Amino acid sequence: MEPGYTPAPGYGELLGHPSPVVASDFDAWFFLFWAGLLVVVIALPWAIIRWRRHNDVLPILMLGAGLLTSLGEPMLDLVGHLRWSENLHGPAFTNFGIPVPLLIPPCYALFMGLEAYWIWSMIQKGITKRGFMLMFAACGVSDAIMEHPGVIMGVYEYYGTQPFEFYKFPFYWSFTNGVAIATIAVLLHFVWPLVKDGPAWHKAAVLPLGIIGTMMGEFGAGFPVFLAINANIPTWLQWVIGSGTLVISVVWIRVLAQLVAKDGAPEYTFLGLFRARFMMPHQREAYIAGLSGGAAAAAPADDRTRVTN
Repeated sequence: MEPGYTPAPGYGELLGHPSPVVASDFDAWFFLFWAGLLVVVIALPWAIIRWRRHNDVLPILMLGAGLLTSLGEPMLDLVGHLRWSENLHGPAFTNFGIPVPLLIPPCYALFMGLEAYWIWSMIQKGITKRGFMLMFAACGVSDAIMEHPGVIMGVYEYYGTQPFEFYKFPFYWSFTNGVAIATIAVLLHFVWPLVKDGPAWHKAAVLPLGIIGTMMGEFGAGFPVFLAINANIPTWLQWVIGSGTLVISVVWIRVLAQLVAKDGAPEYTFLGLFRARFMMPHQREAYIAGLSGGAAAAAPADDRTRVTN
């Protein structure tokens, strides 16, 4: 047993680095690409094309916003009791005494950047309250699927007592991560119309939206479970207090849906949204355009740019 480890019930101590978690070289390379590098490498040329051919700078700005958001990862690792394998590529940077692996910046560019851009795109085409809630559910389920290979392979671990943990993954993260991504998208919905027609430095206001929305979502919804797992209290009480995170997440998403939903908007299905989560950007655009009657696909080039922006 490691020094400073407090066994259940109760777990109120933090474990620093170095950690005993060691992944194989194959697992380290696999998860680097699985966590987002592959998609970002594919999406970056698409974002550049959108910028150069259609004067649509938003995709590349959102990639940058997601990249900046990765600076918040060590805070979440600290309060959420996550430790990385000691032999991953990197670190990209170190803060709070936690070396953050190289996989994290592209991971955030994907999730907090492109994922939020996708949700924003659906909001622009119109989405109902039910559709927004289904979108949140699809994000949460896909988040769990994306994370499970990492904990199974030993790329990282959630240590100590973790409420709602099933097969090494605490499912409250599916709720807080989904809230964070949706919050960024809604912030973008209100901020982008104010800056898109201004000078370039006005458009740069999009860049901090990722970290602002993530901190609002992760800590706003996650504070009950973070308080619980960092207190030396019985396990059953950690679960009771931690359940507040699930309640806050659902209520928060309902409020966001109320802010952006439109009556008579296309009706999305959970399966369709779940599939769209794993599509390339141009495929997602086609999916959204198809449900909205193909208006975006049929629009002239200039109009299409306005729809996207």
